[in-house]
Amino acid sequence: MALFADRYVYFENKSRQEGRQGLLWPAYAWKVLFPSEQQRLGANLFQEAILGLLRAGERDVMQLSGLLSLDPELVRYIIATQLQPNGWVDERMKVSPDGERLLDDAEDLRLDLTLGYAFQDAVSGAWFPRFVTSMPEVRPHAFDARGRPAFLLDRERGWIDRPFVLSPAIARPVLEVGALTEAYRAYRKDIASAARRGQLEGGVDFQAIEAIDSQPTPVYLWCELYRDESEPQPWLVSDPFRLRKAAAWLRKPLLVLAPSNRGLVQRMQRLTGAQDTELSAEEWLRQVEGSAQLAAWSDYPFVMSQPLVSEHLMRLLRQRAKVQTQSRVNNEDVGLLAGESYNLIEAVLKWMLVRWSCDTSAWPKTQWRRDQARQEFNSLRLAAVSPQLVEQLAGQQPRMIAGAINSQSGSFKALLAGAVFCAAVHPDHPLHSVPAASLQLDRLAPLADFRNVASGHASGVKVTLADAQDRSRFAIEWMALFQTWY
Repeated sequence: MALFADRYVYFENKSRQEGRQGLLWPAYAWKVLFPSEQQRLGANLFQEAILGLLRAGERDVMQLSGLLSLDPELVRYIIATQLQPNGWVDERMKVSPDGERLLDDAEDLRLDLTLGYAFQDAVSGAWFPRFVTSMPEVRPHAFDARGRPAFLLDRERGWIDRPFVLSPAIARPVLEVGALTEAYRAYRKDIASAARRGQLEGGVDFQAIEAIDSQPTPVYLWCELYRDESEPQPWLVSDPFRLRKAAAWLRKPLLVLAPSNRGLVQRMQRLTGAQDTELSAEEWLRQVEGSAQLAAWSDYPFVMSQPLVSEHLMRLLRQRAKVQTQSRVNNEDVGLLAGESYNLIEAVLKWMLVRWSCDTSAWPKTQWRRDQARQEFNSLRLAAVSPQLVEQLAGQQPRMIAGAINSQSGSFKALLAGAVFCAAVHPDHPLHSVPAASLQLDRLAPLADFRNVASGHASGVKVTLADAQDRSRFAIEWMALFQTWY
């Protein structure tokens, strides 16, 4: 067989999964300049331009709008949801010391770039959310009669690895700066998540990533197919760069490839113990991947137009099916069931905030006391907002709720509070139409605490499988309340 590349990029996997199946994934390595991962990202062009004018003394939004040729609402939005939350501007529209330093260092930030590599998938054409400064390589130990490489990764044991070689589908790679920048944003989020950091970061200037070569280098990235009993998916693909354990962005294109690739499916079957099946590759994949999807399509067709909600619904259905088939269910599976119930309701809240948003530019920039928060929630005059819910949400500050509304991110309670505030300004919002007794909004906030207990984050406290199953039923029923609006 003719190989796509003669370079094999291998980042050592220190936590090898039992029964793993090696894969050589074709990719294009582009040499680029990008901000190093130790460097805190600066402001983007719009943020920096507004900061500069604010420092020069111009604080009138209409004047800022005219000088920058931007819509006034966009200027207010950037100030309220980006400059102030990041601590670059205070409530009086005055540039803070952090904002001053940001402007002073802006040029250095743009120049402090690292030489490294970005990777474009040769299967799907998408950019991987990974940037590296070096490409550690491994050389083949031998080639078989069909030209497929074999590797001696463990010389002490003399074990020969024969990874499955995927074929490329993209013959002419194209460098798209916008897509590359989005990949870098995703990369920085993964770094922050892996390190459990929660700080806000500025945007990435499109000019901050520069391609050095006009043509990329074809390479194979070493990754593995593996099974993880703690995950609802029947098989996963490891992250070739070892930043995370699994790479969801590789699993999806592999699902597209698999139905027409019997050899690949056979490796998946080895992981799941289904080597003796008489089903075709496509039939077997439909069976293992599609059971939850088929259930979702048949029982909840109304939600299939909402990708985030439907994805979490299918994950919850898979986890419910898994625990129902086990004679003994371990605490980890109970925690996963509770977590997926929480994730489904969170996805519905995010959907609400996208469809029924509201303007937060005039919201107070200072914190409010609990009695002030109670007054704000009670003033909404929503039948679904009970005194118990008000107490649950009274600790959420305006900045946190505004952030949840504008970016659909933040804590569960901030998302819930945001949905409640937005409902007050939208007469067609489902929180007006669905009876309060059905909504049971005061049951939502405790879900976050229950998830933490079930996941083992609250030491000395355990929940039963019956508790987790009850929450999962509630989550699905609550999601289905809005079928008219999906």
